[in-house]
Amino acid sequence: MPMEIQYTSEPEVNEPILIAAWPGMGYLAKISADYLRRRLKAELFAEISYYQNTIIYRDSLAELPMLRHRFYSVPGKDILICVGDAQPSTPEEAMKLAETVVEFAIKYNVQRIYTMAAYPSDYSDEPHVYGVYTDEGLKEELERCGVSFLEGEGAVNGLNGILIGVAKQRGIDGVCLMSDIRYANVPQHLSSKAVLEKLTAILGLEIDTTQLVKRAKKIDASIQRNLLDFDETDEPLKKDEKSLRYIS
Repeated sequence: MPMEIQYTSEPEVNEPILIAAWPGMGYLAKISADYLRRRLKAELFAEISYYQNTIIYRDSLAELPMLRHRFYSVPGKDILICVGDAQPSTPEEAMKLAETVVEFAIKYNVQRIYTMAAYPSDYSDEPHVYGVYTDEGLKEELERCGVSFLEGEGAVNGLNGILIGVAKQRGIDGVCLMSDIRYANVPQHLSSKAVLEKLTAILGLEIDTTQLVKRAKKIDASIQRNLLDFDETDEPLKKDEKSLRYIS
C-alpha cells in the first residue's frame, strides 16, 4: 500500500509540474530544490512522515528520528515541489515512496516531473548539465535550453532516478537534470546553480543564484585551508590517538 500523505491545505493548481528532490552525491538535488522553493516562496501543504530503521545518537544518547518528505506549492504558479529529508534505506521502500509521489502527481494532474542528480566528473571549467528523459519528444525542448546529453548506457541511482521511471509507467513525462560534481561528500553549490539555471530556463522562470556562488566560494576557501593544515601536520597517527567510530 502507498505511504500516507498528511495534508494541511489544498494547493490551487491546474496542470502543474512537479519538482522533486532527495539528498544524493554533492547534496546537489536537495540544495537545488530547497534554494528554489525559498526563492519562489513556496508554501508547505502536505508531508509524508515515518520512522527510519536506524537511530541517531549524540554523546551516546539515542533517539529514533522521523523521516519527512514535504510538499510545497508556489503561489500563483502551476509548480509543486517535493523535498525529502533522506533517501529510503531499501529498494522496496524507495519504490513504495516513488509510487506514492506518482499517485500524488496523478491526483493533481501533474504534466511533468523534474528531478535532479549529480554526475561525478573532473570537469575543468564550469559544470555541465545533462538531461535524461522518459520520452524522445522532450529532447528538443531540453536542447533549446542548453541541456547536454550523454552517450551510451548509464544509471541514475536512488529516488532522483527511480521517480521518473515510475512516472513513465503511469503516463507522466519525466526529466532528470544532472550536473557535473567534483566531490561526492562536499556540498556542490556551483553545480546546483548550473542545474537551476537550466531548470528555470525550461520553466520560463528567473531567480537570483548569487547566494549559491557565495556559498561555493566559502566552501572552496575552507577546503584550501584544510589542505594547508594537512600539509603542515602530515605526520603518522600515533597508536593512542582517538578516531571517529561509525556503527551500522
